Amino acid sequence: MAIVTDFQKVYRHKQVDFERKLLKELSIHNIESMIAEYFDSFLKPLSIYKQTISDMCLDYAIESYLLGASYGRLGYYDGESAKSAFKKSSSRFKTLLDDLYDFWMFGFHADDLMYESLYMACEGFMYYWWTDGFEQTVRRYRLRLH
Repeated sequence: MAIVTDFQKVYRHKQVDFERKLLKELSIHNIESMIAEYFDSFLKPLSIYKQTISDMCLDYAIESYLLGASYGRLGYYDGESAKSAFKKSSSRFKTLLDDLYDFWMFGFHADDLMYESLYMACEGFMYYWWTDGFEQTVRRYRLRLH
């Protein structure tokens, strides 16, 4: 008798295992310091919601990190640069970016300049973590830690 395997279950199990290994190397302290670096000026007017906003930014940083990590395999096996891999993930990245920006917009009633600078801060923050995830995965593959 043959064993019937559900390949989606196997794929999902491998993906969860891969993400778990990557998340062990991610530091919450680093994410919090980057949140302060990118969003400190925007957090001041919303100081009563600081913990909620920080937690949401932390979640989106992790999602962006894992998204970049999922494209890191292309960087190692196909030799693609981070830019070309980023272009392939741009629609998923844009969805995450827009969600984070919309979350931030919930608390603001400001002028267009503030909206633009907030969007640029969200974009820089998310791209930083996407790149970090991509580079970390390429490094893991080079060291054969996958």
